[in-house]
Amino acid sequence: MSQVTHRSSTLSPYGRSTSRPLPSKASWFFEGVLAAGLGLGALTVLVLLLWIISPYPESGAGAALHLAADLWLLGHGSALVRTETLSGVPAPVALTPLLLVIPPVWLLYRACAQALSAGGDAGSEGGSGEDGGSPGALSPLGCVAGGYLVTGAVTVLFASAGPVRADALSASVRLPLFVLCVAVAALWPGWGSTPPMAPNEPGTPARSPSGESARWPDVPALRERDSAAPVLSEARALARRVGSLHTALTAMAVLCAGGLVVTLGVLLWHVDDVQSAFPRLAGGSWTGQFAVLLLVVALLPNAAVWAAAYGLGPGFALGTGAVVGPLTQTGSAPLPPFPLLEALPASDSGYGLVGGVAAATVPLAAGATIGWYVARAAAPDPGRREAPVSWRATASVVVLVACECAVGVAVLAAFSGGALGTEAMAFLGPSWQLTGAATFVWAVLVGAPVALMLRAWRLRGRGGEGGPDAAAARLARWRELKAASGGLMPDFEPRRD
Repeated sequence: MSQVTHRSSTLSPYGRSTSRPLPSKASWFFEGVLAAGLGLGALTVLVLLLWIISPYPESGAGAALHLAADLWLLGHGSALVRTETLSGVPAPVALTPLLLVIPPVWLLYRACAQALSAGGDAGSEGGSGEDGGSPGALSPLGCVAGGYLVTGAVTVLFASAGPVRADALSASVRLPLFVLCVAVAALWPGWGSTPPMAPNEPGTPARSPSGESARWPDVPALRERDSAAPVLSEARALARRVGSLHTALTAMAVLCAGGLVVTLGVLLWHVDDVQSAFPRLAGGSWTGQFAVLLLVVALLPNAAVWAAAYGLGPGFALGTGAVVGPLTQTGSAPLPPFPLLEALPASDSGYGLVGGVAAATVPLAAGATIGWYVARAAAPDPGRREAPVSWRATASVVVLVACECAVGVAVLAAFSGGALGTEAMAFLGPSWQLTGAATFVWAVLVGAPVALMLRAWRLRGRGGEGGPDAAAARLARWRELKAASGGLMPDFEPRRD
């Protein structure tokens, strides 16, 4: 009876020292198939719902299923081909709505993360040796990717016919690249991680009597240790402390959110033109107008990236030779009556100056975000670090974060544009080269001064070696040394002279 009522930490029949059976490769393969099927099924339900409630459908359920498959492939960056055109020449459809990318990315990332967590011990049991268990991590990822790609290949074969068919060549390149990028993103958090060491192993931090581990040497200790390249050592340690990739992603989020706010403001400014575009494009059918509204919502992230590129300076293209920028607007192209296109800034409207100023605040906010995060890590609160990071290392980290942010924005700009036809509609969207370069320039020109000024402001009142801040720093350093000694140091305070 005592064995039944005994409270244990787990109800699993496997003990702590017992190796649990790993899922089979077939189950991992099925996870990939399920991730692809859920995304495809959600689009199929939505398209079939619109087809059912439409009062006068122009085609049968088979065409609706083909449309759902086309949208699923388009969400992976694969191009489509529209065969029924006025000129008789097939026209490409390569403009990917970014909102359609989010469900496949989330479903595939979740499947890869679950496979990695379930097969995390495969590396230690599979004979991978001292290389960190790479084969054990690649095996579940390969199975998940295989299941996803098999489902994608079947979808491409199904959507290879019809008025809007899948481009097999584009799908054979974009689908594997999409799966590879998501798999690497799922593997990235655990890349290079080392297993926890025993308390008595060399290299583990000493523990205080309270059980808390002593802190590792911070930036100033690394600066004293590496006298050959102090600035590089400081910058490397500061980049780890601030989390350069996380800061770059935050700046990108600020840039895209600001672009979305600008886009919604433009739509409200031209609300009459936007409303009149719905009946002109879809007629009097409310189901057709609702479908157009869904398309507008799916393209809102693209419009946010375009608005961010507008604020950065390069602007975006609306066909061959037509560029819309904050300073100049060159050329013009015949555009369909689409609601988002009706809200384009025009030079002869009152929105020109107001919209340009509002769009310019977006890169300013993104650059200020980078400077804020770097400065807070470079000059923490007095008494918690021995000394602040030098201004050269602070500026170097700002440049590093600006490079990462520029690469991310360039990727978003490349995916937000594409072709919707031939000749005049051969390309729509921002140039990823110019947008990435402009992002880097804005981030450095705004982020570096903000970081340096905020660092100087946070260091105000810091005295010399005998100042109050230096005494507080010595006191905090002494407390850390005492905690690291495990209680061996006597209980006295350092001198304050």
